[in-house]
Amino acid sequence: MTPLTRSRTPLILAGIVVAAVATAIAWVSTGQAGPARISDLRVTGAYVPQPASPDVAAAYFTVTNSGDVPAVLTGVHTDVSDMSMMHENTGTTMTMVDAVTVPAHGTFTFSPGRYHIMIESPARALKQGDHVALTLSFAKLGQIAVTAPVMPVGYRPPARNP
Repeated sequence: MTPLTRSRTPLILAGIVVAAVATAIAWVSTGQAGPARISDLRVTGAYVPQPASPDVAAAYFTVTNSGDVPAVLTGVHTDVSDMSMMHENTGTTMTMVDAVTVPAHGTFTFSPGRYHIMIESPARALKQGDHVALTLSFAKLGQIAVTAPVMPVGYRPPARNP
């Protein structure tokens, strides 16, 4: 190896590291992780709005079932709390639900004002730019791990065309 080649090696390695870090930052800053899936199920659009109170947070996402059999979501666990529950809002009432069914060839959406995952007493403050790991448990199918970015307070995802 010539002295010139040897002096370029650290610069080349530094360039590779900078490019890898820039790519990782760009991916994380978009808040968009690709869809997660098992079997005929796919989870998309997961996010957690930055909570207004440190005591409780909510998670939202959509589950799409391309299979011929309904799928039953029996629970969601997070990496930030030992207590997370599925809730349904109806008018001014919030009710805990044990399971939700994603119809065959259909979708089920957890969205503000309807269904949500309530995350009780997060172990750390959730701020915009953070991520929350969600593990969705489906009867007879297994689990799907999803990473949900923490979005600004009051965030609403853009409307999608049908």
